[in-house]
Amino acid sequence: MGGGSLHSRCVRCSRSCLSCVCGLVAFVAVVVYPTLLLVRRWQERQPRPSRYEASTSPDCQHVPPHLHAKPDPMIYSQQYLLSQGLAVTWQNPDVTILEGGVVVDPESLVPGTTYEVVARIWNTSANAPAIQMPVRFSYLSFGIGTKDNPIGTTKVDLGARGAPNCPAFATHSWTTPSTPGHYCLLVELLWGDDANPRNNRGQSNTQVKKLNSPHAAFDFETANRDRVRHAYRFAPDAYALSARPSCEGRTRASVFPPTAEEIKARADAARAEHNPAHFPIPPGWTVIIDPETVPLGPGESRSVIVDITAPDGFTGRQSFNVNAFDEDDRLVGGVTLTVES
Repeated sequence: MGGGSLHSRCVRCSRSCLSCVCGLVAFVAVVVYPTLLLVRRWQERQPRPSRYEASTSPDCQHVPPHLHAKPDPMIYSQQYLLSQGLAVTWQNPDVTILEGGVVVDPESLVPGTTYEVVARIWNTSANAPAIQMPVRFSYLSFGIGTKDNPIGTTKVDLGARGAPNCPAFATHSWTTPSTPGHYCLLVELLWGDDANPRNNRGQSNTQVKKLNSPHAAFDFETANRDRVRHAYRFAPDAYALSARPSCEGRTRASVFPPTAEEIKARADAARAEHNPAHFPIPPGWTVIIDPETVPLGPGESRSVIVDITAPDGFTGRQSFNVNAFDEDDRLVGGVTLTVES
């Protein structure tokens, strides 16, 4: 038969395959590998893009952290301060009512009269302003958890900390309801790119009454605006804002911005000074809250009465804060009640 024996054909095939393999190896060693090595060396010599440079994608731009500074607009916010372990008053130092440019006591507001509500706004950021920041004003019936009624929104240019326009002042006119009553004010700062959005909501919620031999009884509404049932408890204290400390004699930070240790030391000092446990009901005073706990379903409300009795011979003014917490110790709201004799 033609073609030779099976053994001879296998030998020729094996030699042919071996030649192909050897040729392929030689090609890789002589041509491919040196080419890849040259490409690798060329790439290493090219300047690498910085991680701070913008992405090459037209839809994605990378902004480095040292260029993206966020402002932190803030107001005296009771919810935020209490979450930091600080006592609060609902007589908000950053909210003022004016009539004809003159400061008006919230207790002397006349129904159906137009006033100016002024909100003082701060910025804890030393690097980023908040330009044309919306500030929303509303009012609530006197109480805890009550519905807010919009007054309006204005805008303000808030500078960085230390700038001439920090603090900034937002003003909005407010015509009081025609129905006589006591109302509280709510101010909210609306800024999307906020370093700390938890300190943007502040309330002014106070009431003053004269002692009547020697009692003063207050009543306010407590409402549940949540979708589930809650049981609210009340915690009274006698905290009041102290005078603003003078900058003279204060220890300056060693560097700017202050070190983490210096920031922590100042925060610890503030918590020690404004610890709610340091402001119990003063001796001789009696504060009775009826009921002490209010269970409310969604949308329900109930009136709460606070009876305050002064010690014999008291003259002057004394304020008490009544804070409401739910079963998870979350702050719901509060009021500041002041008696005078």
